[in-house]
Amino acid sequence: MGFKLEISVKARKDVEAAVNWYNAQIPKLGKKFVNEFRDSLGYIQNYPFAFKEFDGVNREVPLKIFPYLIIYEVQEYKIIILGVFNTHQNPTKKT
Repeated sequence: MGFKLEISVKARKDVEAAVNWYNAQIPKLGKKFVNEFRDSLGYIQNYPFAFKEFDGVNREVPLKIFPYLIIYEVQEYKIIILGVFNTHQNPTKKT
């Protein structure tokens, strides 16, 4: 049985902010960010336990090119994407 993927409102806003920022730097760079984000979601969905818990509940997966972490939680057969964190920010803002 596959895992259902749910993306929180916060995570959607995080992705939108990153896309807008990257597009302001270089046109269409935001699209590359989205593609990498989607690739990572596919990996998370196929291997939800591949990354260790960092606080006893939540897990994080780094994007390969961009300095971001996808923060997620696994509940039963559901993966909840909680946020997309820029690693250049204050780590207390992670979740």
